[in-house]
Amino acid sequence: MLGLLAAAAAGSLLRAPSVTPRCSPKMGAVEEFAISKEVKAVRVFDGAYDEDICDEVVVQARACINEKGSFSLCIPGGSVVKALGCMPSDAFDFSKLHVFFANEKIPSYPCISGALEVTQKLGVPDEQVYGVGEGSPSEVASAYSSLLKSHPSIDNSGALPSVDMMLLGTGPDGHCGCLFPDSPEIKATKSGAIVLAGNDERADGDFIAISMDVMCAAKVVVVSAAGSGRAPMVSSALAGTFGAYDCPAGMVCAQEETLWFTDKESIAEFDQYAEAFDEEEDMADGEEEA
Repeated sequence: MLGLLAAAAAGSLLRAPSVTPRCSPKMGAVEEFAISKEVKAVRVFDGAYDEDICDEVVVQARACINEKGSFSLCIPGGSVVKALGCMPSDAFDFSKLHVFFANEKIPSYPCISGALEVTQKLGVPDEQVYGVGEGSPSEVASAYSSLLKSHPSIDNSGALPSVDMMLLGTGPDGHCGCLFPDSPEIKATKSGAIVLAGNDERADGDFIAISMDVMCAAKVVVVSAAGSGRAPMVSSALAGTFGAYDCPAGMVCAQEETLWFTDKESIAEFDQYAEAFDEEEDMADGEEEA
């Protein structure tokens, strides 16, 4: 399908080698391709993919538990978390799961309340679902930073905490977690900050959010982006045609793999962009040969 694939830096483009679908037979993706040298894979589904998110979590959880006896999972709120309810209670040893949060609104705390509805059904001990705590946003951000830097289930051998896996939802504007386009929080990227405190009407007021630095320090990240309303954002994020801070989702680049889950509607504009780019490249190659 695609000859064009994008580099990690916004605005830079690379031509990648031919792409071979590599979906597991149990996965529901109708197509899969890779984006650039940064190990960014894209799966395109024909319909809902809740069970496929769960399959990916199960694979990572089993591997981590087998290797080190625990699995650290960082989650947002909303539909991505609800998708985890598709996992059977015997999918893996949930007593080894440690759940952290990519963001939280203060003082309503919807992320942990929504997560507990799922984790309690799965048998995850409540004390292993780490809410952000109470206090002012700055106090909460400081305390949660300390937690992430010290928790034994999280790899802290580097400069930043590195969770085993992170799930992120996206908005049509390109936000992920509570990192919004052109906000002070996304502009803190590469500052080394761990958890940020902010106030934004797009988050309904006060919130805390892990930084883009921590998102990119995660071992594996799944970015969910479905529906036609996200099509322009998905095209920009995958093609690398966004500005410095105007598409946070496109900036996510995990240490081992960044996996985008899309559907036919959300990938449509990127398909068109890629086809047009391929045509231009083919024309340029023809002119060089002539």
